[in-house]
Amino acid sequence: MACFRVFCNITDNSNLNWKENLCAQGYDGAASMQGMYSGLRTHIQNHNPRAISIWCFAHVLNLVIVDTCDICLETRSFFGDVQALNEYMKARKRTAKFLELQNKKNPNTPNTKIFF
Repeated sequence: MACFRVFCNITDNSNLNWKENLCAQGYDGAASMQGMYSGLRTHIQNHNPRAISIWCFAHVLNLVIVDTCDICLETRSFFGDVQALNEYMKARKRTAKFLELQNKKNPNTPNTKIFF
């Protein structure tokens, strides 16, 4: 019910008439969104039965890719290493040092920002 209140607040503040104009809703399958009795989808459809619900295809594709890559040990190891590198670089001091060294090595390149 909390998700539904947030949804109503956002749509009210944005002057969106979802009870008349919403035609579809897409979610990743989380119980708070898809729940048969108390999910956001159900609350919305109680007020607007025309708002059909579909699974988010990007999320479904992500699940397929993860399951497919998980089968191959080399692929799983590679993505584990990429994730570990990402975690390592998230530390502010290391990121600042990395940028400092990159700027020293390439002084004529515009300052690059790294987003994690």
